[in-house]
Amino acid sequence: MGNILQITDMLELEIEKDKTDKDDLYQYQTLIYLYKEILMYIDDIDKLMANKENVLMILDMIDKNIALQLTKKLVLIEWYKQRNLIDLDEYKNAIKVVNQLLNKINKKYQELNDRYAELKKKIEDNKEKITIFKIILTKIKFKQYIPYKIVNFFEKYLEEKNFSPVEQIKLLEIINIYNRNVYERIHNYPQSYKNEVLDMISFGFEIIEDDNLDYNKEIERKVELHYSLLKYQKDFNTYFEEINQELQNENDLRLFYVLMIKKIQGQIFETISLIKMKEFYVDLETKKEIIYEYKHLINLYLKFRNKYFNIISKDEEKIETSDIQLIFAQDANSKPYIMKDLKNVNNEYLSKIWTLLTSLINGTLTNKNIEGFTSQYKGFRKLKDDQIRIVIRPINPKLYCIMGVGVKKDNTGNVIYSTLCGRKYPTSAEEISKLLEESTNNLQNIEQYITENRRRGNR
Repeated sequence: MGNILQITDMLELEIEKDKTDKDDLYQYQTLIYLYKEILMYIDDIDKLMANKENVLMILDMIDKNIALQLTKKLVLIEWYKQRNLIDLDEYKNAIKVVNQLLNKINKKYQELNDRYAELKKKIEDNKEKITIFKIILTKIKFKQYIPYKIVNFFEKYLEEKNFSPVEQIKLLEIINIYNRNVYERIHNYPQSYKNEVLDMISFGFEIIEDDNLDYNKEIERKVELHYSLLKYQKDFNTYFEEINQELQNENDLRLFYVLMIKKIQGQIFETISLIKMKEFYVDLETKKEIIYEYKHLINLYLKFRNKYFNIISKDEEKIETSDIQLIFAQDANSKPYIMKDLKNVNNEYLSKIWTLLTSLINGTLTNKNIEGFTSQYKGFRKLKDDQIRIVIRPINPKLYCIMGVGVKKDNTGNVIYSTLCGRKYPTSAEEISKLLEESTNNLQNIEQYITENRRRGNR
């Protein structure tokens, strides 16, 4: 997903870089001026000796290391000259070192000039860009419409910065949504613009695998036939009843739904691939058709998914009705994961978490609040209420390990489950015994946290 803050943060960063470049340019100007002052006096050693106080004072401000080395050698040279010892190798070596230091000063001066020229050109080249970025920020601040000409300039900037086509589409769509919302506000239209493109870009696939099914080539052919006819289907309630009558064998029925879901997912993937192609995204009519197809396929996917999981839920083993004990999976520091998870949950959901945990302990969970997995997480189960998902691992019919909790938003379910199911759970009797001893205290800590932080008047 995304919002207009992604744009403002990006533009503010570019403006800040420009400001930093200008500060650096001013510093280069100052340094170049000081180096010029020094260069006036280092044509030869006698002029340098005559103006050494002024040279060393300036040099001490810009390069203390060279200033210190030069000071030592000039003092030594002066000492030799006063004693008329200029033919000694030591004197000649001192002169040689001084010339090397003067060459360093000359080289640094040239480097500063080169950097100054490069930075000045960069700032000059970015002048129009920074001006337009400031205009965009001002319009966003005052909730004004961003004209197409400016959006087009921003698009070219994204290309120059080598943003991937998908990232370009995402950021341009954020501006598109912003402009639509501004237009609707100005004209008092009800807000209707959805985040379809952003949803498509961030869409995640749910992996559905049923390892207990026997594959049947005839069912695969039936899926292909039915899919080609789905666009003509009006009444899905009647359609699903007919499917149930046609496929009396439960294996075939479940296989039909699994294969149909995968077929629809494949079509969704192809549609998403189209919106990620910039030439289709910028063609408004084509984009409209792609979005329509996506919404249609998502609707189909949800219908078949719900029917499949309704069948699966009938086969789920039932929770024992009372005297359930809970233990809590721990991190490397022997701290329950769930305590860390709770801090990432909005206060409005906290009461639901406590209700699910106590209902599990008391055996009062309803069928809608517990569900198994049919994919790679098959050994786990999930407790759910609203957006809350608590993943549990059965140890035995009376003992469950709480792996953690998450809040499911949009298409984040797979991320939550891969995280929670990927945590280490106890397998040895010693580990289980240790966690059982800590269980009561952990429950009290969870209850205390929820009591202190939950929002009053939860929905």
